[in-house]
Amino acid sequence: MSPVTCHQSLVTGFTLVEMLVAISLLALLALIAWRGFDQISAQRARVDADTAATDRVMRTLAQMERDLAQRIPDALIAGSYGAGALASALQIGLDETGRTRIAVLRGYPGTSRVRSVTYTMEDARLMRRLTENDNDEEIENLMMLDAMSDFAIRLLVDGKWIEPQALKEVTPGARAVAIEIAIEREGDGRYLQVLQI
Repeated sequence: MSPVTCHQSLVTGFTLVEMLVAISLLALLALIAWRGFDQISAQRARVDADTAATDRVMRTLAQMERDLAQRIPDALIAGSYGAGALASALQIGLDETGRTRIAVLRGYPGTSRVRSVTYTMEDARLMRRLTENDNDEEIENLMMLDAMSDFAIRLLVDGKWIEPQALKEVTPGARAVAIEIAIEREGDGRYLQVLQI
């Protein structure tokens, strides 16, 4: 008798339980990845919003710096526009409602035009009002910042920082050499800018 050889083919594959475990693991990994991506997206949105808010404040402070730098020189002003310790083209103090106010007589390069620029806080908004100096006709009234909680100013006179209300008590002949502008926005922090005047 001759030996009979028998070949048996082995069929290999996954059982239903193994497939369900693999699908469950893939679903769990997808859920973890999605939650991580969602958290990164939310964090990026917060960072973008903070960056945009900071950019608006920086542009506002830069505009204030330009307005102060382009004020009319004292020698060109007849009469008294500012207080004794301030440059003649500058008024700093409180308006009739007790809000901080900056007013600057500003020139424009290449023209003889003079305009008055006023910054004040109205209803939690920092406003920049531009008017013709000779007839007080309003040219523009722009909202520079919203959600404001504070707008404050201090002046450096005789080596000391003073509030604008104290300008009347300054030693005669003393001049303000710098201005500190403080802007505080709700939930956004406090920004300080010191400018030479």
